[in-house]
Amino acid sequence: MERRMSRRKFAKGLAAGAALFALQPACTSVPRWLPTDQALRNDLKDLSGTLLFDDATRQAAAGDFGNIVHRMPIAVLRPGSVQDIVRTVQFANRHGVEVAMRTAGSHAFFGQSQVDAGVVVDARPLNSVRIVNFGGRSALEVGPGAQWGPVLDAANASRLTPPVNIDDMPLSVGGTISTMGFGGATGREGFQVDHVLEVEVVTGQGELVTCSDERNGDLFNAVLAGMGQCGIIVKVVMALVPAPSNVLFFVLSYTDLQTAVADLTLLVNGERFKHLDGRTAARSGGGFTYNVEAGIFYDAAHAPDERQLLAGLKFASRTTKAMTYAEYYRRVTDFSPAAYLLPHPWLYLCLPAAGFMDYATRVIATPAEVAFASPRFSVWRTSSMKRPLARVPNGDLVYRFQLGRVPPASADIASLVAMNRTLYERARDLGGTRMTSSAIPFSQADWIRHYGPAWKPFAAAKSRFDPNNVLTPGQRMFGPDSG
Repeated sequence: MERRMSRRKFAKGLAAGAALFALQPACTSVPRWLPTDQALRNDLKDLSGTLLFDDATRQAAAGDFGNIVHRMPIAVLRPGSVQDIVRTVQFANRHGVEVAMRTAGSHAFFGQSQVDAGVVVDARPLNSVRIVNFGGRSALEVGPGAQWGPVLDAANASRLTPPVNIDDMPLSVGGTISTMGFGGATGREGFQVDHVLEVEVVTGQGELVTCSDERNGDLFNAVLAGMGQCGIIVKVVMALVPAPSNVLFFVLSYTDLQTAVADLTLLVNGERFKHLDGRTAARSGGGFTYNVEAGIFYDAAHAPDERQLLAGLKFASRTTKAMTYAEYYRRVTDFSPAAYLLPHPWLYLCLPAAGFMDYATRVIATPAEVAFASPRFSVWRTSSMKRPLARVPNGDLVYRFQLGRVPPASADIASLVAMNRTLYERARDLGGTRMTSSAIPFSQADWIRHYGPAWKPFAAAKSRFDPNNVLTPGQRMFGPDSG
């Protein structure tokens, strides 16, 4: 991963902090105590939003989409303004209280957005969306609680779109930027964090800071894909590009994974399609059908040539659908309400090209390893991936492998989480990495290994911007709970 640290601004901007880190722990924790409801009310008077203490609200914030980990906060803040978040984090610093930010928690699988006996900030009220001129180019400016469905609708109304869209419309912009943010265009365009122009964050010291590559670049690179460790994102400015009016969407079906991946790799290395992804569908007699999704963007007056687009591919069958652009980005339907109540021990991995096929074939052929999942796969070029905390394996191409497990309530969830750990270790030993929202038990030693040469600058940033370790404890990365 040394090649990826050629992004020198991150390390250079924190050189002094990294030297300090070598002489002391990454961050310290002020003594924890459990404040009473009244202490919070006394210190956080006259908020423009609402601080909630009722059991129903706290219980809702104690879980997430994973339905595996539960941590009960003492209160939930529904902010009326960014200043409410600033004041809450300042309170946290005075009293050693932990703070976590969340919107719907809809892609946190292992307690990442939870906090025990602290304050959860429910970002949903801060859902502003507007199109702005940023340095002479069109850009999105959104609040931390803005969810991708309305955001994409607002951009598309101006015939614009982010370069990389996600499939899950309920996810928040702040949430995906805090991880990496990937979608069907990642194979060519990198992650969403690669297209962020500016963010405004509340640091762990309760300071409101605007940052970009040119301004406070050290904090900028510690926040993008930084999982809320150094600052809570309260505004995102992201680049926009022209949106197409139409999408021709193919689902190419294969009987074996090797042929599907070979064609997907060919397409990622070419220029035929904007959207490329891989999914599986269970066969009635056992095994899977391997489907490559391929989408070409176009304007109605310039319909593409299907034969030319599909030339040389070895699929067994295909379906084709013409969509408007809005139909395309909203094509994935949400989970049913009943499905949200089930545990979701999901696993996201990135593997190097050399080991992917053997790894994926072994997992798919082993019922205990692929239990309750329809695997997904992608091929991504790394040339557009520039953020130091978005860790992927070495190589020009990397391969995503995902197990979106949806077991019944009666399943042994602990065993599935343990299986995730086993599969992660196998991928790690091949040079693979995890994606951060996965349900994988992780210690600080695991995080150090995960980040490799990025760890010391990241830990120095944590020490500098959140010295009391009050932000986002759910990752168990820093402080006394990190083991």
